[in-house]
Amino acid sequence: MSSRSNFFGLSLRDLDILRRLLNERSVSRVASQLGQSQPSVSATLRRLRDIFGDPLLVRSGQRMVLTDKGMMVSAHVEELVNGFVELLESDETFDPATSERTIRIAAATSFEFFLVPHLISELHKIAPRCRLELFVPTLQSGVETGRENGGLDAIVGNWPVPPQHLKHMPLASSELACLVCATHPLPAGTRLTLEEYVRLNHISPSSQQDLSISPIEGMLLRHGLERRVVVSVPDYSIIPQLLPGTDYAFTVGRRYAEHAARDGTLKHLVMPEELSVMAFYLLWHERSQSSRYHRWLRETIRRLVRERDVLAVPEASLIRARL
Repeated sequence: MSSRSNFFGLSLRDLDILRRLLNERSVSRVASQLGQSQPSVSATLRRLRDIFGDPLLVRSGQRMVLTDKGMMVSAHVEELVNGFVELLESDETFDPATSERTIRIAAATSFEFFLVPHLISELHKIAPRCRLELFVPTLQSGVETGRENGGLDAIVGNWPVPPQHLKHMPLASSELACLVCATHPLPAGTRLTLEEYVRLNHISPSSQQDLSISPIEGMLLRHGLERRVVVSVPDYSIIPQLLPGTDYAFTVGRRYAEHAARDGTLKHLVMPEELSVMAFYLLWHERSQSSRYHRWLRETIRRLVRERDVLAVPEASLIRARL
């Protein structure tokens, strides 16, 4: 009982070093980050191994890897340290330049691809010590529940109707187009009717389980229609490479469709009037309304959308920086 009462001799400093070691998997890098000597960090690691009764980190060839217990500890210690940081970092004194918060955002795939490179670039300049964790809104991820419980700081959504129990503001809207192979029988620029559109074979970045929160499915549902999704993929950026030689169609922002069709292997069709525009909005929970940190995050996202051409196809260098 005495060991439990003093937390087994663990301090917040120990937990921070443990978190860094399990993330970096390098004593030298952690020592450099903290401005400490390698022997000092190594001594802390030895003590942590004794406390946990496990090596936590072991050598495998030229690199260090986590043990099974190390992986389990890593998941918990990250949450613990972030929780302490948020408790100790007064919202009234929040400063992005010094904050070490983990920023958690769920962004619709079709907007994440465009927004994220700008967001990473901006945070690197104004909040260099913050961590950024990105998620795609899915039914399985429990986005709304997670948001209410503080799991997410913001959601960028494109559902036809924003959830009523969350606050939201409009961010941007995008004209849509239907991208197909250049050999598709319909001529480029053809205006589709709703009936023609739903008869196409579609590729979607939403899984079959998540089609109910897809903006296209939502808009079609208003008209009592549904489309046939024959391929679902997790990576938005590879979809244009799947179209050549098929009769598949991919619904995407018009500007992206024009970009993808430049080499002549693809062409785009004009969407039905009823499906011509997709709206994006920013969502957050009521309890975050007055938080200085959350206000800063929302304003940062809004400013990026307002000041930068976030619907333009990202440059290759920006995409590489994101990966």
